[in-house]
Amino acid sequence: MGRVFRLGILVILALLILGGGVFLIGSKQFMFHRTYTLEADFPNVAGLDDGANVRVGGIHLGTVKKIEVPKEPNGKLTVVMEMSEDTKNIIRKDSVASIKTEGLLGDKYIEISFGGEKSPEIASGDTIKGEPPADFAEAALAATNQAKAAAAAFTDDAEALKSNFLLRGFFKKRGYEDKTDLSKNRIAKLPEQHASKEFVYDAKELFDKSDNAKLKHEKKLDDAGKFLEENKFNLAVIASSTESGDSQKDKTLTEARAKVVRDYLVQNFKFDDTRLKVIGLGKSREANKVEVLVYSSNAPSAPGGTE
Repeated sequence: MGRVFRLGILVILALLILGGGVFLIGSKQFMFHRTYTLEADFPNVAGLDDGANVRVGGIHLGTVKKIEVPKEPNGKLTVVMEMSEDTKNIIRKDSVASIKTEGLLGDKYIEISFGGEKSPEIASGDTIKGEPPADFAEAALAATNQAKAAAAAFTDDAEALKSNFLLRGFFKKRGYEDKTDLSKNRIAKLPEQHASKEFVYDAKELFDKSDNAKLKHEKKLDDAGKFLEENKFNLAVIASSTESGDSQKDKTLTEARAKVVRDYLVQNFKFDDTRLKVIGLGKSREANKVEVLVYSSNAPSAPGGTE
């Protein structure tokens, strides 16, 4: 193989590579297609450059030819686009040009919407409406605010889920699922007067486990129930407390236990149940106990109000 022959092959390969490059660049710039010009006005092009893609229906069918600055301070920027002739069938006078971004921080491009069937056809040199680009700072701020709101909502949902899970453990097989049940017949504080009759129970003996409100030896409550049934009273309060643990959890636990004890007494003994109130005292240094405190007719009906 002669030197001249090898040189000829190299020249031919170089011409082929050059021709391929020209074809690719020309295809991207629509140099080998029939084209027409289309314009759109924008108050701000948000970093759009000459040569940027123009898409119709998500397909690259045009190129930004140039961007003209306004002649007056209150004017708009004019983006001149070179479009494939094929788009005249889908772009109409009511089409809208929008500046978009590839990803969050990618290149800018223009997206043109399809026009309406009854809208007039466009001609070369026509101007369509330009939609102002979204401000990145505003979009980022909106995304941040949404993230904060979502985090707050997640926290609230997590707390609600935690509470509901706790209650389901307390009231399993007893039909209680809603925490609002605990607020029924609840009083804000105990009466200042001493109770005329007190029934005190060790919570460890009444309930199945230390962290739930399922009664294990409910018959121990019968003496209090018989007293309420056989004696007139103005107010009776079931007060529940525990010795240690998480404060909020114990507050819910003692409220649940007081309600369960009340339910047992109301269901098994006949008396005016509107006078039987409950209060969960949460953590207490005194004891892990449940008290049924009965007040004479001189005591107020609901000290501190019913919550």
